[in-house]
Amino acid sequence: MTTHKLDILVVEDREDWRDIVCGAIQAEGHTPHAASTYDEALTALNSKLFSLAIVDPVLDRENRFNRDGLSVVQRVCEMQPGTPVLIITGSLTHDLEDSLQSLCPNAPILFKESWEPAEFSSLFHKLTGEQSGLIPDRDEKKEIWSEQLTAPILSPPVTTMGRPRVLVVENREDWQNIVAHTLNGLGYFWRVAKNAQEALLEMEKENFHLVVLDLKLQQHELPLRSNEGWLLLDHLVETRPKTKVVILSGRAGPGDVADLLTHYPIIGFIEKQSFTPEAIKEAVEQATQAPELRIQTFGQFRLWRDGQAIEVWERPQAETIVKLLLVRRARGGRAVAADELITRLWPDTDEESGRKKLLPLISVARRTIEPEIEPRDSNFILRSSNGYFFELGGHVTWDLVEFREHLRHGQQLARAEQWTEAVAELEKGRALYKGDFLAEDRYDDWAIDIRREISGEYRDLLISLADACAMLGQYTPAIDACELALRKDPLLESVYRRLMRFHSCNGEKGQALKVYRDCLKLFEELFGESPTPATRQLHEAIVNDEPIECQGE
Repeated sequence: MTTHKLDILVVEDREDWRDIVCGAIQAEGHTPHAASTYDEALTALNSKLFSLAIVDPVLDRENRFNRDGLSVVQRVCEMQPGTPVLIITGSLTHDLEDSLQSLCPNAPILFKESWEPAEFSSLFHKLTGEQSGLIPDRDEKKEIWSEQLTAPILSPPVTTMGRPRVLVVENREDWQNIVAHTLNGLGYFWRVAKNAQEALLEMEKENFHLVVLDLKLQQHELPLRSNEGWLLLDHLVETRPKTKVVILSGRAGPGDVADLLTHYPIIGFIEKQSFTPEAIKEAVEQATQAPELRIQTFGQFRLWRDGQAIEVWERPQAETIVKLLLVRRARGGRAVAADELITRLWPDTDEESGRKKLLPLISVARRTIEPEIEPRDSNFILRSSNGYFFELGGHVTWDLVEFREHLRHGQQLARAEQWTEAVAELEKGRALYKGDFLAEDRYDDWAIDIRREISGEYRDLLISLADACAMLGQYTPAIDACELALRKDPLLESVYRRLMRFHSCNGEKGQALKVYRDCLKLFEELFGESPTPATRQLHEAIVNDEPIECQGE
């Protein structure tokens, strides 16, 4: 054993507390790695093994319902089960305490208002094993971690947490462990059954997306039961037609394979001799195949499933739930706590009554989007330790996401002075903006701020488009973009100057001077003062026919 600096993960959204905690870790002689969001924490967990994770369960000071930190705790426990967790918080509600107890029952809690450096130091030493003054060598620790990953996995995960669910029906212990290890490494929920009876019992407790079945479930003490796997397959086809089956076999003959492919709706056949984790992954992906979903949030809210519009919602509040989840994703967050959903939907309802209303409504929303599956199997509205979230995986196309990508890429091209390409990219973004974000919910407080933010993004896109067009000498479309930007924000003095420049460069001196008069009138009426010197100087240059720069600012 040798002494080394430890890598410590610090997940805290407040800069002042990140500095306090990271400073305390540095004072102990170790290396802090700071993250302020769930995504940053996940990136860190994927790149490094940590000796301790210090997590604030609420990663948004403006939203007391935020629970992204709980998701971080969950991921630490799943991805690095040997890493201890220390909770640091400014407040601890009852639901937070329950969730932490469920996720990480042994995690100590430090309250910010009673922060004591000595107490932190003591806990730090205890959790990292430093009380003896010895820290495992980094290489030795990596070796221990590697052994944990390669050891047979016999303890199944406790909770589904929205993950694909797989039942392995296999009586050989070595193959139980091989498949279970693969499923665990992929982050799936799984169970193992040695025979048909155990499999039926597991399926009574849980709906599985996929059954991995060895047809030769021969028991040494009961050799006559060697057709048990076939009988179970017949039962699944008859009673659970939505459950997908993949056959895992080491002794199936050509006749068996032909019979399977001809008479049974299996989705795959995996020979044990050529088993690979990728084969299991492909089977699970096929079993959990989701419809293609297209979301429109500019203007009227619309959803399309596999190209067909969802016209009717069984209950209007189910549609509102989807909007609330999308608003959270639009603002860069992830999950919405159940308490927050209840408060938004039924502000005068107590918590217990609200929860009784919420769960059926969530099911209605899930069933509306995916009527062909059980609500609990939803591919889109998922439950995590800190609430509900809308999954934006590869099956979802969202106009807001596309708009932001065109804006980002267009501005990137403009900075590289690739003006033609920038115009094309920004025009794609403009075409997506069919109206304000969730315009039909104009007076709902949960939509007002994000609508204003996205309107600002649209204004920025228009200004970037105008500048790129001007650099190409395309003054008419540049003028059109500026006029649209002023409709979103009529107080943008820099856009008035752009209009004056572009009209002047387009040979429209009279229009350029009119723009100045409009700007002057507006500013005098609203603020009792003239525009800034920069605008007045440009006006003088145009009046006197002086040369001006024919580009943006």
